[in-house]
Amino acid sequence: MTVGTTRRRTLTLGGVALTLLAWPGTAHAADPTFGMPDATSTFLTGITFEQPVSGLEAATEIEVVIRTEGSETLLVVLVEVPVRTSQTLTYELDFSAGGAVPTTSFTALWRLTLPSGAIVLSPAVTVTYDDDRFAWQTLEGDVVRMHWYDGTAAFGREALRIAEAGVADAATLLGVDEREPIDFYVYADVGPFYDVLGPASRENVGGVAYAGVRVLLAQIDPSSIGASWIRSVIPHELTHVVFDSAVSNPYHFPPKWLNEGLAVYQSEGYTSKYRNDVGAAVDGGTLMPLDAISGQFPTTLARFSLAYGESVSAVDFLVRTYGRDELLQLIRSYADGVSDDQAFEAALGIDVAGFQAAWLADLGAGEPVAFGPQPAPPGPLPSDWQGPAPTPGGPTASPAVSTSPGPLPSAPPGGVGGGDDNIAALAATGLLIAALAGGGVAWWMRRRARAARPEAGVGS
Repeated sequence: MTVGTTRRRTLTLGGVALTLLAWPGTAHAADPTFGMPDATSTFLTGITFEQPVSGLEAATEIEVVIRTEGSETLLVVLVEVPVRTSQTLTYELDFSAGGAVPTTSFTALWRLTLPSGAIVLSPAVTVTYDDDRFAWQTLEGDVVRMHWYDGTAAFGREALRIAEAGVADAATLLGVDEREPIDFYVYADVGPFYDVLGPASRENVGGVAYAGVRVLLAQIDPSSIGASWIRSVIPHELTHVVFDSAVSNPYHFPPKWLNEGLAVYQSEGYTSKYRNDVGAAVDGGTLMPLDAISGQFPTTLARFSLAYGESVSAVDFLVRTYGRDELLQLIRSYADGVSDDQAFEAALGIDVAGFQAAWLADLGAGEPVAFGPQPAPPGPLPSDWQGPAPTPGGPTASPAVSTSPGPLPSAPPGGVGGGDDNIAALAATGLLIAALAGGGVAWWMRRRARAARPEAGVGS
């Protein structure tokens, strides 16, 4: 399973989040003055940034600016200007509900605006969000750094050997030269592993890849190192990192079924279990179209497993029909930020719909049943409607009009009340309501923005 495979992440942890192109510029004034900054990381709780400062009465605006390792954006939070002249500015990133990857570094500074418009910047401070609950052991290979807290050195060496082989195989397939370190953390226990994933994680996840920061997590009991599934889960997660290196671009990421299908294909292949799952779905008419598993996989265990089976089935069909070189060309095409259809047409000569049709034909499956929102049937029309009634399921000569609980506006005094006049009156009324609603929403958003601004902490 892959999580957070994009390199662009904007933290939305409160306050006002803005995307900036670069780290803020240099200071333009000497007053106020700053002391030594500090940052404290508490795992599963968050990070507290503190900045002693004097002369805050000169500041008209105070912001904390936070950069996250692996992200090309910044979090900018506007805080209330304190009254006293000597303060310790404080801001807390809350990770109690998840949202932070272990070993990720966070760098923060404070930006003060003076009445003249000049900017004063505090010193920057960097802290690493580490899982410090365990005494980690570490072994380093050519690319992978294997970390574990339970098990012998022999366990660590075997896990590292499997990981290094997995990276090499995936890099060879995708034509990627992997040299930057990849940190792989092995959790022996389920509870601590899911603590890291957060309360919103799915209960059937055994491994996760944060490709953007090149960090992998897996739940592996050291006593099961010889089991066959270990030789699958480790290369599977590492393939996601290599895949990310191959397709990295700021515009468009490939569909999930292609990413997961390749990881399964590389780590274990199109096994008899997956073949049986897909065959049963074909026979039962429950096969999902590929566009249904392009974003997220289903949450139920049966559908979750079927999504992986369909993904590796599609990749297996692609390799059998077109070849490994075409698979490589398809994946590498995404590095240019092209659409799915453009990538498939460049590599295979057909768009995604054409590929899906060929895959379904190879399976002997019919067109999957489409689920989701469907067009609503025509509703009742006002009694003074002047146009022809629409034909259900067919084209209409006049645009449909939505019904509402109350009667339509009547003709204005002194005028002749025709259908066009009523429609014009209804449109004018709708515009007035929309304008009033828009103003109310804007007022409500301004109130929420003011209420959401966290106050700066006060120190002695």
